[in-house]
Amino acid sequence: MTVATGRANAARRDGRRVRLIALDLDGTLLTKRHSVSDGNAAAVREAVAAGVHIVLATSRWYLLAKRTADELGITSPIICHNGAMVRSPVDDARLLDLEIPTDAAAEIAAIADAGRYESMVTVEDVTYLISKVPNIDPARLLAGMVQVERLSDHVHGRAEGFLLFGQDAVDGVRERLGDRYAGVLNIAFGYSETFPPYLNIVNAAADKGRALALVCEHVGVPLADAMAIGDAAPDLEMMRVAGLSMAMGNAPDDVKAQVDVVGPSNEDDGVAWAIREFAL
Repeated sequence: MTVATGRANAARRDGRRVRLIALDLDGTLLTKRHSVSDGNAAAVREAVAAGVHIVLATSRWYLLAKRTADELGITSPIICHNGAMVRSPVDDARLLDLEIPTDAAAEIAAIADAGRYESMVTVEDVTYLISKVPNIDPARLLAGMVQVERLSDHVHGRAEGFLLFGQDAVDGVRERLGDRYAGVLNIAFGYSETFPPYLNIVNAAADKGRALALVCEHVGVPLADAMAIGDAAPDLEMMRVAGLSMAMGNAPDDVKAQVDVVGPSNEDDGVAWAIREFAL
C-alpha cells in the first residue's frame, strides 16, 4: 500500500515526469539479500533507455556501487560515502572527493581497533574491514574489500569514509569522540530493516543533498525534476532538496513522516513501482 502527499498527487495529475532518480542502495534498490530483484533491474534498465538519469546514492564505497551500476547499465554519476564522493562510472572521474583529516582518521581507526568493532574504512579505493568473523574467504568479500587485523595500519592515505556497525560501536565511538570534531566530521547515525544501528563518518562537508545538487547541475537536470528514494535517516538530506521524495515501505516511521510518498518495500519492488509511477 502506498501513501502520497498533495505534492506527489499533483505531479500525477499534471502528468509531470521526473528526469532523474537518486536511489539509495541498501534497503532501497537492494533486497535483504543485498541483490537487485528482477523487477527492479528491469525498471531501472527501462528508465535508463528512456533517458532518465538513475543516480546511485549510498553510504558504501565507489567500487561496490559501481558494480551495481555496471550490472544495470547506469552511466550517470554515483554518489557514495554519504555524499563525500561523486564519481562517473564511465571513466571513474571524480566530480567531488572530500577526505577525512589524517588526525581524525587515525583516532577513529584506533577506537575501532581497540573495541574490535565490526568496522571498515575506505582509503584510496581499498576498503579495509575488521570483522568478528575470522579469516573470511577473500572470494566472499565485496568489491574492493580486504579483511585486516587493524584499521590503524591503513589510514595513512586519503581516508574517504568509515562505517561502524552495532550498538556497541555506535556508543563507543560517540563516547570517545564527543563533540571534538564538530565542524570537521559528519557523523551520521542510522538504522534500517537491513542493518543494525550504524555510524557513517565522513568529512563534515559531505551531504547527500549537496552531492545530488552537484550531480543535477552536472547532467543539466533541475532539482525540481529530480526524485530521491531511500529508507534511512541519512537519505533525508537528498530527499529534502529533490522535487519529489519517497521513503520505502520498510523505512522507519520517522523517515516516512518527512517525505512526499511512501512506496512499497524493497522486498516488493518499491523502486520499480516508483519508476513507473513517476518517471516512465
